[in-house]
Parts: sequence; C-alpha cells; structure tokens
Amino acid sequence: MTRSKQNNDVAFLPRELFWMILGYLQPKELVRCRRVSRAWNEAFTNPVILLRLLKRHYPWTKEVKALKTSEKQEGRRLFDQVASRYDYLERGKPRSIQKYRLCDDFGSAGDREWYQVQPWESHASHMRRFIDRQFAEALWTFEDGLLVYPSADHQFLVLMDLETDRQFMVPFIIRGKVIRRVRLQKRLLVVEWAEPKAFHWLNDSDGVHRHFASSFDITRSETRGWNITPRNEWKIMFLGHPLSERDRFFSSHSNTHYVIYIWQPNRSLYTADEDAPIESLSVWDISKTSSYRPSLDPTGRLRDDSPDDSPSIVARFGFRDLEFFNIRQRGCPSIQRLVITDDAQAVEITENVCIPPGDQPPDPFGLPQPVTTSIPLVGNGPHWRRHFEGILPPYRGNCSMQAESMKFDGLIMDPWFGVIAQVTVLEPDLGFCLHFDPWTWIQDQIVHLTIQTPRSSVTCDNWDFVGRARLAGCEKYLVGENCNRELVIYRFDR
Repeated sequence: MTRSKQNNDVAFLPRELFWMILGYLQPKELVRCRRVSRAWNEAFTNPVILLRLLKRHYPWTKEVKALKTSEKQEGRRLFDQVASRYDYLERGKPRSIQKYRLCDDFGSAGDREWYQVQPWESHASHMRRFIDRQFAEALWTFEDGLLVYPSADHQFLVLMDLETDRQFMVPFIIRGKVIRRVRLQKRLLVVEWAEPKAFHWLNDSDGVHRHFASSFDITRSETRGWNITPRNEWKIMFLGHPLSERDRFFSSHSNTHYVIYIWQPNRSLYTADEDAPIESLSVWDISKTSSYRPSLDPTGRLRDDSPDDSPSIVARFGFRDLEFFNIRQRGCPSIQRLVITDDAQAVEITENVCIPPGDQPPDPFGLPQPVTTSIPLVGNGPHWRRHFEGILPPYRGNCSMQAESMKFDGLIMDPWFGVIAQVTVLEPDLGFCLHFDPWTWIQDQIVHLTIQTPRSSVTCDNWDFVGRARLAGCEKYLVGENCNRELVIYRFDR
C-alpha cells in the first residue's frame, strides 16, 4: 500500500516538527512559502501560528503591544502588515513616496511671508570653528505622528495626521506676516512671526520689526480628527528684531512655558566688539488661554483692560547673568540645545564644543564634549553644570538645535562628525541617519541615508532629504525636505 504524498508534506507534519522548521525561516520566507501549494498556503496563513510568530519576530511593534485576545482572526493581516514594513526597511527602499509642495518665500502679492532665522557662520562644535556646510532652517515641524507644514496648495499652515493622511487647517493668517519659525512640542504649536514693516530704524540698513509668537492647542476631536484651538499671543522681544542675517534668536517651549535666547551683534559706534554681541534669555508663562493680542495693540493700552491671563515673563537674564552662569556665547557660539523642563523649574542649555584629543593620536575631526547647564527659574539657587549624556552631531544650521543625541557605541554612524541628522527608535535598535560619506565628504559632500534595523544596515545616496538638515519619523515613515521646496515622506507601511 502506497503512502499518501500528504504524509511527507511539510504542511502535514506534527505541530512540534512544523514549529522547528518555522524557527529557521525569516518572515518574508514565510510569506513566500504560501505560493508552493494550497496546503502550504493554508498552513502558512494560519492566524494562530502567525500571531505567535509576530510576537517572536517583532515584539516591540505597536501592533503586538496593542494585541487583544479577540483579534486572533486578524493574525494574517497583522503579520503581513508588519513583515512587509520591515522587509522594505531592511532593503532600504520605501514602499511609496509622498511629496507636498511648500510655500515660496514670497506670497502671491509679492511680499515676503517666510524668512527663517539665519544660521551662524561659525560654531564651536567644529574643529576649526568653520561650518563646512550650512542648511537653512526647516519651516515644518513634527511630533508623534503629527506634521505641520506650509502648504503651497492651500497657502496655509496645515496639520496632517500621518496615520490617516487627514489634513486640518491651522487657524493662523499668513498674509501680512513674516513667519520666522514653526514648532510643535508637547501638543502645543508655536508660530513665531514678525511684522513686515519696520517700526523704527537702527541705521540706514537695519530696521527693527516687532516679533510675536502665537500658540495653538492640538487636541483629539470626537470624530478621531484634531482640534486646533488658539491659546494666546505674546510679544517675544521688548524692542523687536531686525530681519537680517546677523540677528538671531532661538527658542523652545513646553506645554506651559516658553524660553527664548537672543543673540545680536553690537552695533554701537563706541563699544562695538565682534566678540561681545548683545545676549539675553527670557522665560514666559504661556499656560493660560487669553484673547488679548498684542499685535493688534501697538500702544499697549488694551492690556490694562484685559484679564490677568495673558502671557507674562517669569524670568529674564541679561548678558551679565549669562556670564555668571558661564553660558555667554560671545563671538563663537557653542549652544546647540535649549530646553525648559516639564515642571518649569529650570532652563537647560547644552553647549557642544569640539576639542582636540589629549593623549590620543591626532583626530582631524576632534572629539565632541557637550555640556549641559541648568539654570533655576525660581529663587536664587545654584546652577548645575554636567556632562551631556550622549553625543550631538556638529551644528550645520538651526535644525541642529533640535538634533537627537547619538549613542556612544556608534550604532548609527561613525565618525560622529559626518552625521547631519538622525531619527532613532530605541527599543528595536532601528534608526535613520543622514550623513556624509566618511571617506570623501571633504571633497564632494555627497549625502547618504543609512537605514538600520535589528537585522540589517543599508546605505545609499539620497537626494530627497538634502534640502534641510532635518529628519523626522518612526518605523512607519520618514519625513524630510528636498531642494525643490517639497516635503518628502518615505512610507514603509503603505
């Protein structure tokens, strides 16, 4: 009596033996096995088996962490979804690419509407203080799946949910303003902007423009969309700021407070000193909703009639205070991170200085030495100065002020000096790194993108993210900007 062919088929082996074979197969090989026969297709699409394999191969994913007992029949869909995503990541190729046009610097009326704060020409994070390549600051911002960008199609700021691709208009009128910076943090959107006309002149070439900040709360709606609600507005500088390449300011915010560092050249005819710019640091309480708009009240008369809920300054530090805390920047800045703690008790300033190696062989790139200084906002307590945990890439533009720190083991890129920007997903050791070629970057400065997963590392030339020194995203997508004023999104999930 002849034995049935089914008895020798893998799909009909005892469960223990079948599981032993599955342990030698990668997720993409499991999907390919379905093509062999109808029996194999049934065995390799069993939702119970696929759920166990999903937990074994991808325990860190949101799909596994959110898995419920009632979703057993969803095993095939979830497994295929995650396996496909990581297959594209391991090959270093997006499944699809989305592009969105960004607003031009000048609006339809010919007036300038977008003018980023200009980057420094020199920075202490470089060995010789000379910045090898400057990138303009991005006028889009990202946090936890939410992307805010200036849409050329709508001529408005648009908030896009990258999980659903739904878009929502930000209730902020661009016309008649010059946008300097856009930042989304702690579910609070802050837009820093200036009036297009100067209200007085410092000299024949530098006019002073009043600068303001407008904030918006981002909250979930009942329809699984997003509500964008104006919270308040405040004047971020007492005397204003020229729209020039030499005057700079950097800021950060939490959900309740806003901090701004101002750096201006000394224009005095009598005390001018290139190494002694005018510096200051101010902190605002922006926690309360207020209808008062200082941009509509140039004389300040309406402020006395408004409720006592408008933003107010809670701390101000002049250049002598910054000198005392040993964080005055002078002519060669080293500041690369500005943070206000969630409890609003301190401002943390991280300086990134490149130093020559001591007893080690000469290093053409030097060694980074980031140091963080915490300044208390309440009382006269001492400041806290300590080494920063990690390594910051060198400053190559204002987007570097929000750069992620790198690991000491060089997980993403070595040497540290070639890194432009990176995104790290810590739990699965997944990372995206935009960097120069470590061997030829001094001559050609070709930009590469490295995608690293727990099982692979792929590096390729990249022209889609070279417009700004900024990357954002997660394992499902990667966001950047090209040189054609387009926002580029690599999708690995669909």
